[in-house]
Amino acid sequence: MLLDEIVHTCSHEKVAHAAVASLGLGFLSRVKQAADQRGVSVGVFAARVVREFGEDARAHEWRAVDRAIDKTDQPILCGLQIILERQLDEPAIPGGWRDARRTLPQCGCSA
Repeated sequence: MLLDEIVHTCSHEKVAHAAVASLGLGFLSRVKQAADQRGVSVGVFAARVVREFGEDARAHEWRAVDRAIDKTDQPILCGLQIILERQLDEPAIPGGWRDARRTLPQCGCSA
């Protein structure tokens, strides 16, 4: 499953940073702002969010991300963007994916 690959690879700081940077300057800027607010680097922030998703997201959230990335040009990057967007949209959620109760954000990747 591609989501397993996203969690496995993007849980590493350097990989997460490179992947976020490849999603474009605008997105990188938003992630950097969130990371700066927490006193960590972009890679650390992104890797933590991805790890939280891997540990705490419910089965229906995994399925929703999986459906959202199906048939996109870059499913791994798209999935990463969706996972991070959730945290960018809800920066005050202390428990990350554990406490989130919203629908998934949309990916800007093309289908």
